[in-house]
Amino acid sequence: MDWAPRVKPIKIRRLYRYARLGIYDNTLLHDVGWGLYARCTDIATVADVFRQGRVPCPKCNTKVTRRIDALFSSGEGGTHENWFHCPHCAGRLLWRDCRLALRNTPRCFDCHAVLQKTDKLLQCTCGKTWSQEAYNQSVRTRVRLPCPRCFNLVRRPAAPPRDRTARERHPSPELHCPKCQEIATHVHGNIECTVCGYKRRWRDYRKHLKKKDEKLECPACGHTFRWQAWRKSARSLRTGNPRPAREFVEKWLRCRTPQERMIQIDTLLQTLHGRGPLAPLFIDSGEHNIRQMLDDLAS
Repeated sequence: MDWAPRVKPIKIRRLYRYARLGIYDNTLLHDVGWGLYARCTDIATVADVFRQGRVPCPKCNTKVTRRIDALFSSGEGGTHENWFHCPHCAGRLLWRDCRLALRNTPRCFDCHAVLQKTDKLLQCTCGKTWSQEAYNQSVRTRVRLPCPRCFNLVRRPAAPPRDRTARERHPSPELHCPKCQEIATHVHGNIECTVCGYKRRWRDYRKHLKKKDEKLECPACGHTFRWQAWRKSARSLRTGNPRPAREFVEKWLRCRTPQERMIQIDTLLQTLHGRGPLAPLFIDSGEHNIRQMLDDLAS
């Protein structure tokens, strides 16, 4: 697949530098805006493949339906976390942001001071010490962690209630026995075939399907390609949160003035600023450099 390249950070900085002076450079707006639009379109396309099981042909972009239906789900295929707001600074957070900040910069859970690394220990000025393994385990299991922005303790948000009608709206796909290709059933964590007696753990069966290299053929142009090769080419576009990309694609085409285009670019970049791991999918640089640039633009 001929995926769109990531946007160069130097163009984004130059665009903001001009916008701060009240100058809207049409060439820069075109390059940055349509570059982000193309990248967002590809990210949404890859998300739809893992959601619907229809793979675009590398030659003509015709959607080819996969034959392995057991892997498809109605979700986005990523995180089940929801946004919440810090009660102290009102910052918009994900719980994984709190964990990631402590992994990058370990802090004391009581006084919030940055921990000093000595040999294999983490020491705080208040006298507390942890081993690296014990600290990581504590970060994983605690329900109260410091906010990455104001460092006050926040409580892990409760899981959203499950939609009981989701299974009715999205019925489970039909399963086929790997041995005799007859219809199989998913019973008590196993896949079972009533014809040949085949039985296997559902978890192992899903892993087997993920590793299977499926051959796909386009009905329009006749081009054949491998699923694993296509999946490998789209690795840099996989994300569990394609919603910002979808919203930008939808709103960008409605912009008519340079000011509206600049607002949409800024809205997307500020959304990426809140989701640090998501930004490298759009911007061509390292994660640390991207975060520094987004911090500068936000200030």
